[in-house]
Amino acid sequence: MALIADRVGAAGAPQSTPPEALRWEYFLEHGVKPICTFVRRHDGTAWGPARIVVSYPGATPPMPPDPVVPWDPVLEDWLLEHRIAAQDENNEAARFGHALENRLGAVERRHGTTLFVAGLLRCLYDHDCALYLPLERKLGAIRTYEPDRSCAETDVGCELKQAMRAASEALGALGYARDRVPVILERALAYYLHDRFEL
Repeated sequence: MALIADRVGAAGAPQSTPPEALRWEYFLEHGVKPICTFVRRHDGTAWGPARIVVSYPGATPPMPPDPVVPWDPVLEDWLLEHRIAAQDENNEAARFGHALENRLGAVERRHGTTLFVAGLLRCLYDHDCALYLPLERKLGAIRTYEPDRSCAETDVGCELKQAMRAASEALGALGYARDRVPVILERALAYYLHDRFEL
């Protein structure tokens, strides 16, 4: 499911090219594959707004990068649909981490924090995520335990599995090698968890 569908529902997802993407589409149609750079600066106390810069390596004649535009789920969906990757794996992890923040935030709003966190803990446990134990400790667990297996079968658990599967498939579609996809996804999860739970 597209990111924008998380906000407006599947029926409200736009179909046409967003105005900011018209230039990117032009270059794609003329054989130049853009790349994007995800930009989000931390000022010491909070994150600034997320933004995107698109550039055109291989353009003839050489072209400067486009002006920075605010990150938006519509633009992110367009970039993913057209298989526009980030500049490198670290930047891709930050980009996907921010997308997870938006996608999982929508899941949390729909189901409430208590159910969401229970499902998230099970999802992290199932993915053998290194940040599972720090999150468990932060949330007040006295001892290590395996979270309830039934959480994976709830609506929240299913939505979390779908979000992780969609992120993994999107990374594969961007051209990352099969062995790199879980590495980037783990970094993206870390980005999300650090931001959401201040780990």
